[in-house]
Amino acid sequence: MFINTHTHSQVHDAKIELVNIQLDSTNKPNHYSYGIHPWYIKKDTIDNELENLRIAGHEKRCLAIGECGLDKVCDVDFNLQLEVFTEQIQIANSIKKPLIVHCVKAFNELINCLNHHDNQVPVIVHGFNNNENIARVMVDQGLYFSFGKALLGYQSNAAKALKNVGRKNFFLETDDADISIKYIYHKAAEILGIEEEFMREQLKNNFETVFKLKL
Repeated sequence: MFINTHTHSQVHDAKIELVNIQLDSTNKPNHYSYGIHPWYIKKDTIDNELENLRIAGHEKRCLAIGECGLDKVCDVDFNLQLEVFTEQIQIANSIKKPLIVHCVKAFNELINCLNHHDNQVPVIVHGFNNNENIARVMVDQGLYFSFGKALLGYQSNAAKALKNVGRKNFFLETDDADISIKYIYHKAAEILGIEEEFMREQLKNNFETVFKLKL
């Protein structure tokens, strides 16, 4: 069993592919997430998008809110990003679904925002490729990690973090990379020095725990 916890396209090479789709999408995969990405926040449309998200998030096949989050490198006003992320924290908590988070150079603000608004749902930071100190803080805060193509570099921050976050705290993904999730699994098992079959079972358990979906 393979699980792709965050992708932008359904390619049918995993039992579960959690596809991030647009709120107005009419072609919906078996499992998906909705969210307002910080890159694409527009002040004149955001109120309407948030209202649509409050409604669409209840759909049974929508397993998570995201990707959403904070990004200090993009051009969108950071205070506006904080406001929109806060709204999505509240939406996720109201419907009791996990958050899939995009975070760039804003981990302190991310954690502060989650704590200030009393977040109670699981939070998965996708595409994690940051240093071990940030990973350690996130583990202490109870956040989860989703690792992707960065694992292909054996000396990457992602590869180092994978060894230290704990086997109950991570997932694997392809995001927007043109690569099979099976290859990411293979590399992750190599880095951890464990049998791939054992890791597949662990990730299945992790997914069932966080997403409340029996596989």
